[in-house]
Amino acid sequence: MAKERRRAVLELLQRPGNARCADCGAPDPDWASYTLGVFICLSCSGIHRNIPQVSKVKSVRLDAWDEAQVEFMASHGNDAARARFESKVPSFYYRPTPSDCQLLREQWIRAKYERQEFIYPEKQEPYSAGEATRVGQGLPAPSPSLSLSPSLPSLSCSH
Repeated sequence: MAKERRRAVLELLQRPGNARCADCGAPDPDWASYTLGVFICLSCSGIHRNIPQVSKVKSVRLDAWDEAQVEFMASHGNDAARARFESKVPSFYYRPTPSDCQLLREQWIRAKYERQEFIYPEKQEPYSAGEATRVGQGLPAPSPSLSLSPSLPSLSCSH
């Protein structure tokens, strides 16, 4: 029975959207958050483990899965999670890639799942909400030389 459930989870990886990490896009994720319904890479799984109030993770290949967890994963998946948790990502917001450091990934994952900033834009940090928020709050628009983009080109992440 346990082998059948593990096989069912492995088959879910073949569905569209699940073949890459839901957070950084790394290919062939081996982990899953069974509370969020997403497949994630090893690096991102470590960050998910640090927010247990939001995300609980298991190995797709090594851990035992119960029927309810398999059904939850089957009814969700990366595409459904992206539609929910990334529905209002600002166009200027930096999305991490597999080669980015843990700090950038952690900022993204916490904003996405813990604070749910991309479901509820009012939860976004003021610096990440951009010019429209500043003007809407009666603040002057930033000067053209000031960049509010969180693309963070000057931030260096040392490993």
